[in-house]
Amino acid sequence: MTARTFIYRTLVNNAGVTSLVGGAANPRVFAKKTMTSSIEECPYIVYKLGNETSLDFAETHEMSNQFFQVWVHDYHDGEVADYEKIDEIVTAVKAAFFLAPSGPDRVYAVKFLETSQDLNDDTLNTVFKYVRFILVKEEKHG
Repeated sequence: MTARTFIYRTLVNNAGVTSLVGGAANPRVFAKKTMTSSIEECPYIVYKLGNETSLDFAETHEMSNQFFQVWVHDYHDGEVADYEKIDEIVTAVKAAFFLAPSGPDRVYAVKFLETSQDLNDDTLNTVFKYVRFILVKEEKHG
């Protein structure tokens, strides 16, 4: 299992998240650069892996911090933008990762770092916020 798989699975298998972004049968959750259209039904989530750093805990376990971001986008028409739905989804995403650590998957903790200020993307006609996390994991070899 990779960090990318863990992040996606956590987002799409959490009822609190999927109920806000398309439902369990068709959640609007995308890895960065995997969207099939620049016009997606809103709201939607995009996630991206950041840097991975070694923790150097012990010679017998290869532990690392995997930084990642989750962006929550919602439509705006250039005049009216409402961040309330985004804030609701951000809260659900934070709760999903708070409960997500899994021993069998070798994910030991997910630490919330920050939520961004209110932002907008004029290209996609969306308003958005991002949430940053650190995933603490052990590499599985063999």
